[in-house]
Amino acid sequence: MLFNKISERYIKNALKGTPYSIQVKKKVTSTNTLMKEAAQNGEEEFSVIIAEEQTGGRGRLGRSFYSPQNSGVYMSILFRHAINKNALLITTDAAVCCSRVFEKMTGKDAKIKWVNDIYMNDRKVCGILTESGCGETPYAVLGIGINVVPPKEGFPQDIKDRAGAVFEKRSYRLREKVIIALLKEFINNGDRENFFDEYKKRQLVLGKEIEVIKNHTVEKAVALDLNTDYSLLVQKENGEREDLFTGDVSIKCL
Repeated sequence: MLFNKISERYIKNALKGTPYSIQVKKKVTSTNTLMKEAAQNGEEEFSVIIAEEQTGGRGRLGRSFYSPQNSGVYMSILFRHAINKNALLITTDAAVCCSRVFEKMTGKDAKIKWVNDIYMNDRKVCGILTESGCGETPYAVLGIGINVVPPKEGFPQDIKDRAGAVFEKRSYRLREKVIIALLKEFINNGDRENFFDEYKKRQLVLGKEIEVIKNHTVEKAVALDLNTDYSLLVQKENGEREDLFTGDVSIKCL
């Protein structure tokens, strides 16, 4: 069976009664880039841009996000008045929502690597990037990239040892079902719940030896705890402790 193109009509029909405005595009540079431009031009919140493919998909710290056609979901959601949280909290809440959906749909565990990556079977299957801005009203754009199934040509050499997919096999309307489930999860829970306990419980890094990547430097450390503001408490090799609010971490021997 061919892996069908993402159907805008199918998604809209499934989300009737919700505040979402859906656009599906074949190929874009980045859904976040397009949504930020729309936000600055007055686009209403809960607008959603979904792409079959991205040529310039972005992750945190200026990294690229591999976004081939026919295997993933790449989407951005615009928030305005409904969100009174900073970008970090939007990211962490979305990470929990994505993890819940993936588990419900697969029956497999989904874990979170601080601060924004979802892992299944020790491989990254999803990345999240939230970007804030100011126009006539402040806004936040939540970008989510999901490897729904493995690309037919395989993952590129530089990520093939750590990249994975939520599902092993393609099936009819699978990507639409993932999109619909996620958008419903955000609406049902997104601004009504404290996700901290669940986010911490799902953490991959706590108690692990890690490398802290910050300001173009790499330091070895141990991840000790997650603070209630979602900063990561680490202890460096020299014994110094630090609360990380920015940067990234990698787990040794993941």
